[in-house]
Amino acid sequence: MRGRGVAAGAAAAVLGLAGCGGPAEEERTSELEWDAEAGQYVIEEDIASGAVPLKVWFEEDYLAEAVIAAFEAEFQDEYPNMEIEYELVAKNDAVEKMSLAGEAGNGADVYMSFYDQVARAIDDGTAAPMGEYTGVLQERISEAFTSVVTVEDQMHAVPVTTESLALIYNTTLLEELTGSDRPAATWEEIGSLAADYNDPSANRWTLRMSTAEIYRAYPILSSAGWQVYPGGDVDAPGFDDPALTDALDYYAGLRELYDVPSADSTWETIEEAFAKGETPYVITGPWSFSLFDAGAAEHGFDYGVTTLPGIEGGEPAGSFAGMHVAVVSGYSEHPAAARVFANFMASDAGAAAVYGATGQIPAISGDLLSGIEGIADDPHVAGVVAQSANAELIPQVPQYFWETGNTMVIDVWDGLSDAAAAQEKAAASYSELHGL
Repeated sequence: MRGRGVAAGAAAAVLGLAGCGGPAEEERTSELEWDAEAGQYVIEEDIASGAVPLKVWFEEDYLAEAVIAAFEAEFQDEYPNMEIEYELVAKNDAVEKMSLAGEAGNGADVYMSFYDQVARAIDDGTAAPMGEYTGVLQERISEAFTSVVTVEDQMHAVPVTTESLALIYNTTLLEELTGSDRPAATWEEIGSLAADYNDPSANRWTLRMSTAEIYRAYPILSSAGWQVYPGGDVDAPGFDDPALTDALDYYAGLRELYDVPSADSTWETIEEAFAKGETPYVITGPWSFSLFDAGAAEHGFDYGVTTLPGIEGGEPAGSFAGMHVAVVSGYSEHPAAARVFANFMASDAGAAAVYGATGQIPAISGDLLSGIEGIADDPHVAGVVAQSANAELIPQVPQYFWETGNTMVIDVWDGLSDAAAAQEKAAASYSELHGL
């Protein structure tokens, strides 16, 4: 798989620059009581007795309720009085909020975040090492996932779900339009259908996608021959690569298929339009499955999920893989209970609860994944898994990479500059910001 190891290596390298929780945290972890026979830490008495609740942060009510219910069922005999409280906190905000709330003493014991924020969380003291669970988790989760949250042989977060963009298609509508429900494999095939189906005056499009983010544009740019961070070095994102010029030119040419300004390629015009059964193709991820399931039931259509379209004669379309993680706060006053809960989310029962509530793909290894009820027969999950073969874990790069890259693809899509000028601007902006 092109580039995957390099991208993961870049992430691990940057993570390795972070502190590792400090001697005090490591010493504190070593003092926890480990039950070798049960393979878990012994939960503190005040938590086990229900005298105080374990506090966790989730982004969604339905996920919190499903995981907590599964945890309580799993430990009902052992800890029947244990109570768990949750608060809704966006994963993207959790590390920053925990750095303030944790020090003030009102943070969570466990919180959800994105793996590319773990380095910052370690530096802030809000990502504690998993201790004995590191070995347990490494047996359940692939090294590609565990390595990017590991520093000095200690995992500082638990991989919970992984995700990737994919091509989602309305099989019912395609059958009506083409006589076949087979999805397109290339942009050229999509273009052929668009020539007949598109109707700008009616805002009818063959394919919808966000055109304001390099995250969404990367599959097209990679199929055209450009690879981000080719050497795994955060000093060199590849904005000056000559291959990027041609890739951006191709990207700009797709405006003919979806003639919508980047600012108008919003959730409402992409996912919601597909959910109404009006669009043959959409590029998004498994986070949209619940919306599409409801839309398909209401509007009477079926949909499928497959690998992203490539360019005819080009490379396979690569995508950035994402990963959601559970993190034990370094400020937790119940470090054993917090680790038991975080580890549970990567257990058989925890992964089943996550999948059942969200439809997202648990980050556990393939043989364990296949044992989750329903997942082996879920064609939507199978499509994302197929695309994941060409996915790269997003490097833990500076925020200004995304800002610079987003500006570059917007400038090209909206015709604000040609490909060469947009590329030159991106390279200069990144270098300037990187030098500050």
